[in-house]
Amino acid sequence: MKQNNLKFSTLKSVVVGGSACPPAMIDTFRDDYGVQCKHAWGMTEMSPLGSVCTLKAKHEALPREKKREVELKQGRTIYGVEMKIVDGEGKDLPRDGKAFGDLLVRGPWILKEYFKGAGGNPLRDGWFPTGDVATIDPDGYMQITDRSKDVIKSGGEWISSIDLENIAVAHPAIAEAAVIGVRHPKWDERPLVIAVRKPGASVTREDLLKFYAGKVAKWWMPDDVVFVEQLPHTATGKLLKTKLRQEFREYKLPSV
Repeated sequence: MKQNNLKFSTLKSVVVGGSACPPAMIDTFRDDYGVQCKHAWGMTEMSPLGSVCTLKAKHEALPREKKREVELKQGRTIYGVEMKIVDGEGKDLPRDGKAFGDLLVRGPWILKEYFKGAGGNPLRDGWFPTGDVATIDPDGYMQITDRSKDVIKSGGEWISSIDLENIAVAHPAIAEAAVIGVRHPKWDERPLVIAVRKPGASVTREDLLKFYAGKVAKWWMPDDVVFVEQLPHTATGKLLKTKLRQEFREYKLPSV
C-alpha cells in the first residue's frame, strides 16, 4: 500500500492473532490509513478463541500512548473462558500487569485430552497449559510476553523476545527481526537479534543496538546483531525460532 501510495476505501478495522502486532504496525495502520488494529488470542485447543482486546469506556479519554498500551494487549477473556498465570512451582501470580508467568486456561469447550491420549494428560489440576508466558492486569487484560520455549533466561531473570523484536522492527531500516537466547558462560543466555534489512536500506549493528537505548532496561539490551537475507517461517507465517536456535547454537557473543 505504501509503495504504491494507495489508501483503503472500505477497510476500517483488522483483527490480529497468531502473533503480537508490532506497535509500529498499529501506528501505521491508524495514522496512515485510518484502520484500527485489534488483538485477539486463542488456540486450536480452545475451539479456538480465548480473548479479544476491546477498550473500556474509561480508556477512551486516555492520552494516545496510554491507550496504545492497552491496545497492545491480547485482551480480556470471552464468556466461558477462565485464565490465570502461575510461577514455576504452579503458584498463582498477582493480576497486577507486571508479574508474568505460565498462562493456564479452562472452560467447558477447552481441551480435556488429546486424541487417543497422545502425550498423556495435558491438564494441571484441571487447567490447560497454553505454553505462553503472560501478564494479567487488574482489569483482566492479558498480554503475551513470550512463548515459554522462546523466553530468554538471563541471570535467573526472564527477558521477553517479543518486546525486543517489536523494538527492532520499529527501526525504519528493518523489515523483520527475530530475537533468540544464545549461550553465555556467566548469564546462561543473552539476547541475539537476527534481522533483515529493508531493500535498499542501510543500518549497522551499532545503529540497531543504539536504537534500543532508553527503550528497555540495560540488562535487557541485546548483546549482538546479525543481519541475514531472510528469516525462516512456519507454514502459518510465524518465525521458526527452533531453526534459528539450531543454526546459532554455537554462536559466540562479543562479550564472551
